[in-house]
Amino acid sequence: MKVNQPEDLVARIKRLENEVATLKRGSSLSGAVLSRGTVEVQTDTGQVLQRIGAIPWAGTTAYGAINFRANGTVAAIIFDTADGAGYWAFYDEQGNPCLSNDTVANQGLATPYLPYTATPWTQVLTAPEVTTLGTFDQMARISGHKQNPYIRAYLLTQADVGTTGEVQLAIGGVAITDAPTPIPDGANMYQTVDAPLPGDHMAIFSVDVEARRLTGAGSIRVGVAFSSGRQS
Repeated sequence: MKVNQPEDLVARIKRLENEVATLKRGSSLSGAVLSRGTVEVQTDTGQVLQRIGAIPWAGTTAYGAINFRANGTVAAIIFDTADGAGYWAFYDEQGNPCLSNDTVANQGLATPYLPYTATPWTQVLTAPEVTTLGTFDQMARISGHKQNPYIRAYLLTQADVGTTGEVQLAIGGVAITDAPTPIPDGANMYQTVDAPLPGDHMAIFSVDVEARRLTGAGSIRVGVAFSSGRQS
């Protein structure tokens, strides 16, 4: 009668080596579904850089992703919320949310708070800068660090009855708008003027608001209600 003998240790090790080699030659993971638990991305020293899946957060468990800095502080998160709207945020090294969405209004940003412009009421009634020149005259200057590829100026434009004009944006006397924006006869209106903003990212720029009279003997008036960057 044949008796089964314990597998020779050397043979068993050899078989395990072959199995490991076969696994290594297999195809790498190209797609997966994570329905529970958590997947972590770690450095070779065990520092967690990213965690994806079910994540403890603010006394509950949220599903999403969280990124950490090498020192363990949170850099960014994106989570599902109970209403399905989701929450995302980018944090500084002190844990402050520098950029995040508003999950209450479900619209726009929660942080940062953005400034708004106030205009004296007298300048709402009558634009502060006046020209009667037939060539473009400087009305105002907008300066800042370039962040967006375009600049937007929201302007109060006025013209006396029987008078028309134009307004444009320029740098160093050279227009950056595609064409001047008309100021109609007797106008008292707000107009949006956009233009591509040249220069490198974060470069300091100075853009002039220029206006001129085209027809008539009256005046052209311009005031800057606000200005901002704009996407392409």
